[in-house]
Amino acid sequence: MDRREFLVGAGVVTAAAFTASSCARSGPTGDHVIRYWGMGASDTDKDEAVREAFLATEEGQGMQIVIDQVPSSGVADMSQIITAVRGGTAPDLWWMDRFNAVQNASIGLLEPIDPLIEEYEDVSPEEFKRQWIQFAIDELTYDGQTYGLPTSTDARGLLYNENVLLESGIDLDMFDPEQHVITWDELREVARRITQVDSRGNYERFGFAPWIDEGWAYTWGFGLNAQVYDNATATITLDSPEWVSVFELFADWAEEFPYASVDAFYATYQPPNSPPSQSALFSGRLGMTTSGPWAIQGNEKYAPDLPLSFTWLPVTHADEPSRTWSGGQSLVIPKGANVTKNLWEYLKFHAGYPGQSIIQPLLGNLPTNLRAIEEDAFNPKAELFRQMLPNSTSRPPLPVGSAAWDALARTRGSVALGSMSPTEAAQSNQALIAPKMELFAGYTMPETYGTPSEVPGAQ
Repeated sequence: MDRREFLVGAGVVTAAAFTASSCARSGPTGDHVIRYWGMGASDTDKDEAVREAFLATEEGQGMQIVIDQVPSSGVADMSQIITAVRGGTAPDLWWMDRFNAVQNASIGLLEPIDPLIEEYEDVSPEEFKRQWIQFAIDELTYDGQTYGLPTSTDARGLLYNENVLLESGIDLDMFDPEQHVITWDELREVARRITQVDSRGNYERFGFAPWIDEGWAYTWGFGLNAQVYDNATATITLDSPEWVSVFELFADWAEEFPYASVDAFYATYQPPNSPPSQSALFSGRLGMTTSGPWAIQGNEKYAPDLPLSFTWLPVTHADEPSRTWSGGQSLVIPKGANVTKNLWEYLKFHAGYPGQSIIQPLLGNLPTNLRAIEEDAFNPKAELFRQMLPNSTSRPPLPVGSAAWDALARTRGSVALGSMSPTEAAQSNQALIAPKMELFAGYTMPETYGTPSEVPGAQ
């Protein structure tokens, strides 16, 4: 069994459940037709706006862009694209969560774009790719080849309700990103002062839990120097002391704010699948949570009058910089696509300055195109996140990257719940991921991974 067969195996079983007709090619075909799996249904207007702008260009004359809403799932399950590629019904272009790129490339689902750059651009691939943030390009790089262009990015920060903090007697200067970066000890004390308990011991108002919303293991791991992979030794390091310390953070917090009590609080005031307007933060029941610039759009729509603000993620010591991480999307070419100059021109337009300048101000996230960042082509309320980007990075571009994400997410919940110790969580993740990575002996991530990226306008 080779490495591609090993990683595809589980996905193929699930993929068989999908009907071929759900992904089948239909309608017009040919070199002037591009079949595009775009964003979710609520963002159709943004995809359509980019399409109309492209059709108005010289390169877009006579083209037809067929948009289907088959968004990336955001998790390691790649059943839909595996089904399409193996069945010969893949789209020509796919809007995909970027962190899945290397794993998808490693199992042969994607086409590299370097040959297209060499054929159609007058510059080298290295020079061409300098138009985008480096960590976003790194996240699309596998074995020296680039598998797509990054369309957007973000960062993680603390989102808080100023009214709740003021009612709890908290000095807002502590949360002012221009004056202070809050420490974990300060955050814990603020959470205590916000939290109110009724006569039966239930939380009526709650401060903060590090495993809720964007409180992933990665969110705190980068600040604690927890690395997934050692390039020098080509080994997985998920059982390192740094990763144990990440899970100790969850366990320590859950000892004072028990998982079951926090879960009951959210079930009461922000139950699963509740409408976006039913938020514990909006109702004044929650003081703080981890989030990102994508929340700006919802805040403006559902709570326009609430003083909701962002600040840096907490640090262990007052004199250290706040670290964060960035995700985002990309445009990739699945195997089996009709790869033409027309397709390249549209990919370049959509993921480049023109497309990002149309989409990102509407979404709330940040561009990855450096010119779009320099010209402030994003919601002004996301400015703090631009300032975070030089101290941000992507998730590690590994052929087991998606599997590592799922393992870390699973053990986060186990530790907070108390069913697994921090050491057991770290050892479990190592035992699960290391053997998968052994199929890629000697693999190295790009040399630029983990180094500061150039971000126009950031201090």
